[in-house]
Amino acid sequence: MGITGLGHIYAETNDWESSASFWRGLGFEFAERWGSDGHRAGRLQSGSASVVIAEVEGEPQFTVFFALEGGDAFSMGPGITVDTPLEDTHWGTRWIRVRDADGRVHALEEEAAS
Repeated sequence: MGITGLGHIYAETNDWESSASFWRGLGFEFAERWGSDGHRAGRLQSGSASVVIAEVEGEPQFTVFFALEGGDAFSMGPGITVDTPLEDTHWGTRWIRVRDADGRVHALEEEAAS
């Protein structure tokens, strides 16, 4: 089938409190939080819009996740740079990561087969 919509935005941050305050200021609320060993992460929701923020050291990344169906049969056009071929994730999904012409990484993610 292919890309079916926007899944969520993934935003890494070096300043957890300021990042959480920014998204809450836009009307997002935490739907869930997780983390351990000083690492904080969570999913914020506003209507159907979802943002995952994660505290990191080093250069923060910003990734758009697109919802994908039929990943095994999904065929990309020419000129697509694939960083990560379709694979299982440790959080229970499958994804493909691609890089655009400006070097930004985008993820295409589907539910893992049960």
